[in-house]
Amino acid sequence: LAVDLDAKVEDITVGMQQRVEILKMLYRDNEILIFDEPTAVLTPQETDRLFDVMRNMKADGKAIVIITHKLHEVMALSDKVAVLRKGKYIGTVKTSETDPQALTDMMVGHSVTLNIDRPKYDAPVPRLTLKGITCYDGEGVKRLDNVSFTALGGEILGIAGIAGSGQRELLEAIAGLHPVAEGSIRFTP
Repeated sequence: LAVDLDAKVEDITVGMQQRVEILKMLYRDNEILIFDEPTAVLTPQETDRLFDVMRNMKADGKAIVIITHKLHEVMALSDKVAVLRKGKYIGTVKTSETDPQALTDMMVGHSVTLNIDRPKYDAPVPRLTLKGITCYDGEGVKRLDNVSFTALGGEILGIAGIAGSGQRELLEAIAGLHPVAEGSIRFTP
């Protein structure tokens, strides 16, 4: 979990702040560790490293509780899963004896389908086109670097990235609230 040791906590990103908190907890050599959504702002590589650390701590006899809504993390890391629904304890199952579908059913209270059929849109039209968008903040730091994509009518385009990766600046640039230094944004009604 890499952190800038010379930076002030108030000046670093939310993701870096979370890494600092995790490192502080690990440094104190606690016997019981509770992680609440620890991977929410971590990259997949950082998540893998954190899970390796957690597995080592487990091997050292530490008790670890991880609270997460990401079922793949529960399946990859836990030995047992306790399920809550609307504040009520539903039950505990061994991870090796369950699967994401069974856990989802416990969480929701009835059988649900995890696979979603996504209908094809017959005539996709480009509604939003970004080409080479580059933006800087007030201090001249580049916040977006050559961002390009097209959102078509009849589709949902997801924007993925950990906290502080430019999502806010991207949305503000699209809305006209953040100045665009380079590139173009085109809307098609």
